[in-house]
Amino acid sequence: MVKAKKETKYIGLPVDSGSFATFYILKNRKTMAFKAFSSKKRAIEAYDMQKLLAEHTMAPKVYGNVRTIDYIGFDGKKLRSGWGYITEIARTINDDDLNTYDFEDDRRGLVDCMHIELGLDFGDCHSQNVGYVKRGKENVMVCIDTGAESFSGEYAY
Repeated sequence: MVKAKKETKYIGLPVDSGSFATFYILKNRKTMAFKAFSSKKRAIEAYDMQKLLAEHTMAPKVYGNVRTIDYIGFDGKKLRSGWGYITEIARTINDDDLNTYDFEDDRRGLVDCMHIELGLDFGDCHSQNVGYVKRGKENVMVCIDTGAESFSGEYAY
């Protein structure tokens, strides 16, 4: 276990975990969170992909570089996260969203745009891997799982 530094800019609280990442809510940051990965390599891959997609409004914005942060564990102790990066928080999909034509239309549009504009195959595009962000007055569907497994199957389950 890596020891937490005495001073840090961000303090997180782990709130959700996926197959390869843990999502931390950041203290005093309502629109940003920290996404940590099981290795520095995976964090860099996901960061690079998310940064590329964000430039095309296909993923939440990323802030800063790949790093670690301090977080408060469930036992209240200060710990150090794995490697990750700060990301804009997207509104995740709920059951009501799934029962609308707009969801499927948005999902298909996102997959098609990634393929046409960037030559990417978002093969793992499902309700758990997408969300919505505000761009102007519009809610835009974005990819929230930018790990290699969503595009290449490299780390298939």
